[in-house]
Amino acid sequence: MKKSLFAVAALSAIAGAAQAQSSVTVYGLMDMGYVGANTKAVTAAGVTTKTQVSQFGQSQEQTSRLGFKGTEDLGGGASAFFTVEMGLTPQNSNISGGTSRDGAQYNQNNGGSTVDNRQSFVGLKKSGIGQFAFGRQYTTVFNAGAATDASQYANVAGNVIYNGSGVAGQDASGGNSGSTNTAFTNRADNAITASSDKFAGFGVSGMYALNNQNASQFQTPTTGVSVGSTSSSSTAGGNTNWNGWGLSADYTWQKLYLTVAYQSFKTQYSNPVTTGAASNINVGNGVTSGTPVSATTVLYPTNLTSDKQTYVGGTYDFGILKAYAQWVGRKVQGDSAYASTSATFATGTQLNRTAQQIGVRSYITPTIEAWASVGNGKYTGPVTTAGTPASVSFFGYQLGSNYYLSKRTNLYAIYGQAQSTSATTGVAGSGSSTNQYALGMRHTF
Repeated sequence: MKKSLFAVAALSAIAGAAQAQSSVTVYGLMDMGYVGANTKAVTAAGVTTKTQVSQFGQSQEQTSRLGFKGTEDLGGGASAFFTVEMGLTPQNSNISGGTSRDGAQYNQNNGGSTVDNRQSFVGLKKSGIGQFAFGRQYTTVFNAGAATDASQYANVAGNVIYNGSGVAGQDASGGNSGSTNTAFTNRADNAITASSDKFAGFGVSGMYALNNQNASQFQTPTTGVSVGSTSSSSTAGGNTNWNGWGLSADYTWQKLYLTVAYQSFKTQYSNPVTTGAASNINVGNGVTSGTPVSATTVLYPTNLTSDKQTYVGGTYDFGILKAYAQWVGRKVQGDSAYASTSATFATGTQLNRTAQQIGVRSYITPTIEAWASVGNGKYTGPVTTAGTPASVSFFGYQLGSNYYLSKRTNLYAIYGQAQSTSATTGVAGSGSSTNQYALGMRHTF
């Protein structure tokens, strides 16, 4: 009898120790409500398209998601961890998944499978040193922006730094799933990341993404994109190599937080890719895809396209409110000459976008939180031998408020406006505008 009791006690102790050393957490977020928007898109030919949206939509304050994460204590201050997170689309018949892509790099880093793989990674952590992880992860610029954005990446129009998945900020392929990647790349596949613990207020992190693939058949383009002036079923073959890297640093001193991040990506093609219709490249700030460029614009010149993205941000906590400041710059360059049916693009053709934004966020009462942001920027289209580059200026602002029913459930109201103008006639996107509002409920679990 005593042996049995001792055995039960020993097994209980072992089970308790194992449970203390390893844990798995299921977490998620559901965001639903009413969404309204009025948009006006202007093409290079001056054709204006107006759209009115009225729907019970999704993911306006934050993207709905379901995730699993866990840690295991390896002893000596070391631990293993993992995260698997997918996006949820409660508005649609499919529970998850999307069709969006990165319009500047022409890849699926923003999702597009039946299950929207937001994050999937595994790594090791050592207390006092830092951690590293392998898998699909957020980029260095995305993380820096998330820490210094007043709206916390709300998916509503008016944020010139982050163009989210709201109905007035569609991606280049016309979908509403995931971010538009207008100002920067959000996630990287096949990436290794490393970040340090804080030392005297300083922290650093890095990322390297490797996704090289040699294919004898060119990747089938999406609607509105042609391959070297041939049909989308071209089998000319060539490289579809892509990779990238990033670095970031941050510093915390009392109530001040500063961060800077840089990331660079390269995409290689043996055949040029051009737009078959206006407003198809996803780098500008128009209301449908953020793209004030004309038809037959070169998207990916032969051989090499480089995409360089820089971010600087900071916050200061005044106690009664928190102030935010952000700047982002992106330069997409084709490093070879290319001739289309309408124009000849010189070596070094560039697509540039810069934007700056300030904002505040504060608790008005213990249960009511509000934020506001305002910003502007400029988009410069491709340089051609036939003329000067197209230039479009844009402006946006956003107002939002949360009413917390509990720590996990809140009601929200968000309103945003954005518009673009250009001194150059015949530029797609010039004169475009949007206003969007959302009333909804967010629940985290």
